[in-house]
Amino acid sequence: MGNPSEVKKIQVSSSKEEDRFWLSLGQTLISDTVNVLDNRAQFMITTAASLLLIDFGILVLSTKTVILRVAPQFFFALSTLSFILSLYPKRYKVNPWTPDETRHKYHEILKNKHWKHYLGFSLFFVGLILVAVSSISIFS
Repeated sequence: MGNPSEVKKIQVSSSKEEDRFWLSLGQTLISDTVNVLDNRAQFMITTAASLLLIDFGILVLSTKTVILRVAPQFFFALSTLSFILSLYPKRYKVNPWTPDETRHKYHEILKNKHWKHYLGFSLFFVGLILVAVSSISIFS
C-alpha cells in the first residue's frame, strides 16, 4: 500500500445536506427496527393461530384418526408461543450517558427477538409441511 499519506480519502457524499439525509435515514432505520420486528410477530401470531384453528376444523370434519393430526397443531401452537414471547415486554437497565452500553443493550434486544422469530418461522414451516402431508392422506 505504501506511505499512509498516499492513501486516498473516500468522499462519502457531495454535500452536508446529503450527509444529514443519510444520517437521518440511518437513525430512522435503527429506531424502526424493533417496531418492524414487533409488527412481524403480530402478523405471524395471527397467521399461525388462524392456521391452527383451520387445521382443527379440518380435523373435526375428517373421519381419520386424531393421533396423526395432532403434530401440525402442536407446531403451530409452539410457533405462536415463540412469536408471543418475542413481543413480551422485558425491562432493560441502561445508562443513557454511555453509548456503548446502550448500543450493546439494543443489539441484545434485536438478537433476542431475531432468535425467537427464527424459531417461530421454523416451527411454522414444519407445521405447514405436516398439514400438507396429513391433508394428502385425508383426501386421498
